[in-house]
Amino acid sequence: MLRSREECLAVADAVLALVPGGDAEVTVFDSDSSLTRYALNAIHQNVAESSLSLRLRLVAQGRVGVAELRGEAARPERLVATAEEARRLAPVQETLPPLPAADGGSDESDGYSDATALSSPEDRADAVATLTRAAAAASLQAFGAFSAGASQVVIANTRGLRRHARRSTASLSTVMRGDDGAGYADRHAVDIGSIDVRGLADEVIETTLRNQRATVAEPGVYQVVLAPYAVAEMIEYLGYMGLGALARQEGRSFMRPGEQLMSTMVTIGDDAHDPAGMPFPFDWEGVSTRPVTCIRGGVCADFVYDTPTALVDGVASTGHALPMPNTSGPSASHLYAAAGDDDIDTLVGGVENGLYVTRFWYVRDVHTLRTVITGMTREGTFRIEKGRMTTPVRDLRFTQSIVDALSSASGISRTRSPQIGEDDAVVLAPAMRLDRFTFTS
Repeated sequence: MLRSREECLAVADAVLALVPGGDAEVTVFDSDSSLTRYALNAIHQNVAESSLSLRLRLVAQGRVGVAELRGEAARPERLVATAEEARRLAPVQETLPPLPAADGGSDESDGYSDATALSSPEDRADAVATLTRAAAAASLQAFGAFSAGASQVVIANTRGLRRHARRSTASLSTVMRGDDGAGYADRHAVDIGSIDVRGLADEVIETTLRNQRATVAEPGVYQVVLAPYAVAEMIEYLGYMGLGALARQEGRSFMRPGEQLMSTMVTIGDDAHDPAGMPFPFDWEGVSTRPVTCIRGGVCADFVYDTPTALVDGVASTGHALPMPNTSGPSASHLYAAAGDDDIDTLVGGVENGLYVTRFWYVRDVHTLRTVITGMTREGTFRIEKGRMTTPVRDLRFTQSIVDALSSASGISRTRSPQIGEDDAVVLAPAMRLDRFTFTS
């Protein structure tokens, strides 16, 4: 069970009361999570963890010191002493960005559910049983995990800022295997009760049964339909590569404001208030997060900012800071690609000779400025012939510029699904039809 808001604020106040001088920022992170793993149609692991971590940033006399303690070691006296020692040994900096003041933003959001926070191992086991029974009935074997948990963040500083918010996440993922092929599907939600387990089972069973005894497809440039799992991976990499203001200031962003780089169908942004995208009201500086449209109708538009990058450009922070200080700059962690007007059948129906890709795997960046990534397709790649999805093909390696791929977008689904990537970044992704996508082997 999470601590109360008052308990977490009291911890932050106890730390601030011990600060010897200068400015200080305290972050209290309280989490409670649990996980059920299953394989070969049976549960094999149940684990749960509760943790409390304290982080202190001290700013005084041109020096910054940071300390973070967890568990039993997370005592205010030790935290302050450790941060002060780090500050004392840090080099002097000519200019330091100030700690943000309170901006009047609300701490309310739709990102928390008691049902998820209070869910039990039995709740997860019931969902897994639905999946594994469906798999067994189809002569398949199911593997995967079901996690559920809640967390809360308190950020307080010596400039009067005091923020508190809670978040909950339930994630169910599964891989099913047949005699010679596999399929994948997942679901993520704020409220565990909104996860459609039966719908997930139906989706992955259909993919798995279709994806048996795959044959070889030749490398080349194909027209493709990408499922939301694959689209989300591309959008997440795009955010990492160039949607933050620091990337632009350092000359390593692909973004050229005002220039048309993608199809007019493509709009990409960050919105931490969208109920469909696991919202959260503020960033790791306690600044209220504002929606930002980064690509509007294929045209490069705006960047996400934190306090340091906003000072450089003379604008206000958009509330996209990571814990300070850092070398990464602001992060777009609630990304979305705008929905279109099509359904999957329409997207596939517009392809004469191409491929349908369920998801990507082992993706790595090759050239950040050109947004080139490489990786493999996995667990569901199929030929599309004369507007129909037909036979499965073996997994292919791709090497592709994301911007170039999105410049050829010719269809986008009206439905979207939230995906959770690395570092808990959320991407609200539709399916897309792209007219040019390069497979290299």
